[in-house]
Amino acid sequence: MRKLIIIILFMSVSIVTFAQKIPANIIKKATAVSEYIATELNFDENQKQDIFTILSEKYDSNRKKIRGKDLSSEEKQKIYKASFIETKNNLSEKFTMSEVNMINKLHRTWQQNNKK
Repeated sequence: MRKLIIIILFMSVSIVTFAQKIPANIIKKATAVSEYIATELNFDENQKQDIFTILSEKYDSNRKKIRGKDLSSEEKQKIYKASFIETKNNLSEKFTMSEVNMINKLHRTWQQNNKK
């Protein structure tokens, strides 16, 4: 039964991801971040998938709001701040507040270590 649930979850996320046509670079980044966070916090595959889904949606949403719009730094910062709040709310639906705080901390650490 548990394997069936995992398979259904994976399939539904795959279909949603395919339907949204999230760019490969966003998938790659969300995968790397979610794997890093899940490893650091000893999360299971479902928790890792939840993080991946939330982050890939965040990255894609930010890309759509910013790319090609010639926004100022202040406008971009407003988008990033709103995105952070929305992501925190989405994470808090699936994780405890202490886990959400650790996820955000590890996410910042990953970003600092992987700047281009």
